[in-house]
Amino acid sequence: MGAVSLALGLLVLLGVIAAAFWWQERRRQPDRAVVYGMDEAVEYVTERLSDAGRELLSRHDVRRILEWQMQFLHQRLAEDGPEIPLVIGGPEVAEEIREQASRHGHTYPPEAVRGVLELQTGYLASIGAIAEPASEAEVREVPEGSTGRDGEA
Repeated sequence: MGAVSLALGLLVLLGVIAAAFWWQERRRQPDRAVVYGMDEAVEYVTERLSDAGRELLSRHDVRRILEWQMQFLHQRLAEDGPEIPLVIGGPEVAEEIREQASRHGHTYPPEAVRGVLELQTGYLASIGAIAEPASEAEVREVPEGSTGRDGEA
């Protein structure tokens, strides 16, 4: 009977320790920084492409489109400054990506680029990297003539 009591006591102790680790990790998550992973984004988008999208775009094409979007957004952030919110996946971004692709000898239909950008927005939302869509008032607050902003939220 003593061995059973000892085993039960150790099992309870193990449960308490596991609960303490779980509680500690759970407390830490809201403070965790959001990290954009290109490999994870490519995986997320590629897995969710429509059948037509899969026929048009390889995994490498998806990576190229996402990298060009990140480059475009980085340039706009440098030009406009951090006080102006970035608009992700707008028509201006899609057109810039298509022009960039053309300069490098790649041709992507507009709907394919838009599809990748829409799926990337889903990835960004899934990792907590984007805010709520901008309200009409916030869109009107964007200074006239700022680059990279097409007025869409």
